[in-house]
Amino acid sequence: MVKKHVARPSWVPRLLMLGGVLILLIGVAFLFRAFRTSTDRPIKLNALPTQQLMPFGNEVLHYDGMMLHCLTTGGTRRWSFQIGQGAGFHTNGKRITAWSANQLYILNRDGRAIYNDKMDAHVQFARAGNNYVAAFVGTRDEGNIHVIDGDGKSVDVVQVTSSTLLDVGFFSESPELMWTLGLETTGTVPSTTMRTYEPGKLITGSATLGEQLIYRVQYHNGKLRVVDTRQIRTYDYRIKEDTSVPTVLIYGWYLQDSRQVGRELIQLLVPTVKQDGSLSTTDLRLLTGNNSRVLHLPAPCVGAVLGSKAVFGFSGNYVYMCHYGNNSFSAFTLPIQVSKVIGITQNDRAIVADANAVYLVQLPK
Repeated sequence: MVKKHVARPSWVPRLLMLGGVLILLIGVAFLFRAFRTSTDRPIKLNALPTQQLMPFGNEVLHYDGMMLHCLTTGGTRRWSFQIGQGAGFHTNGKRITAWSANQLYILNRDGRAIYNDKMDAHVQFARAGNNYVAAFVGTRDEGNIHVIDGDGKSVDVVQVTSSTLLDVGFFSESPELMWTLGLETTGTVPSTTMRTYEPGKLITGSATLGEQLIYRVQYHNGKLRVVDTRQIRTYDYRIKEDTSVPTVLIYGWYLQDSRQVGRELIQLLVPTVKQDGSLSTTDLRLLTGNNSRVLHLPAPCVGAVLGSKAVFGFSGNYVYMCHYGNNSFSAFTLPIQVSKVIGITQNDRAIVADANAVYLVQLPK
């Protein structure tokens, strides 16, 4: 029996070819979509990793040794302000305070000076709050804390004597209060003393908190969370310890970052960093309320930050993401080699360094 050959219509090969092209295009589209959702192309900033950079809401503050610049998410300069050589600056995201020698500045978000004056001695450092700025003027062991309001008016002067002032900050909302940390060295054993004030009025609280070095004070849900090298304790505005909140032991860990997500305060801890400030770790610890858990990274990371929905670790040309509530990381490639992590903006753009260059990297969702 002879089989008859049935010729295929001339349009069949063209249809098969068209189908193959469509499949290829769909595959390329999925790959492109995966790349786009992982991270956009990094934006190179006109800055060096050795210079001072700090997140400022969705933007970045950059001090180049003479000028303070506000950089947009596109890497362009929104404004610049000359603050001089050897300057420092601090922001709470709403206002900025900067200082150089005995000159003190207070700037609004648009870089306009609302205060510009010479103090009576060298400005050691200053801190910005929502309604006030505190500037410590004098020497490290003796001087005055000048409290200035948003109109540039002096509302308080707190004297510091026989103590090394470690830090100052603001907390609460109505009224806004101020805390100070001092290292007392007059006794046989150095100890840390904390005080709270209502600017323009009397001291509201004072307590000696022990020998451990305190390096972070945070305010959340009406309480002060005080972080030292061994533990995190909780106090009210009068510095009375709140025993209803368990003390969290953190010996061997360092508080790297914190972020309020919804009503929760999430704290990121890393193993104690090296003396040069560098980090190489495969473990991260997250504190959410009274819950603590350790996350294991796929590879050693040089830095980590908290985003609005996830924690991120950086290792070479990879960024690892773990959503809050999960335990595993997803890996995304980067077109740069991250050597240092500087910070993160409110809209989840990481400020990172690749050798001698600084980039803004949009993190995956």
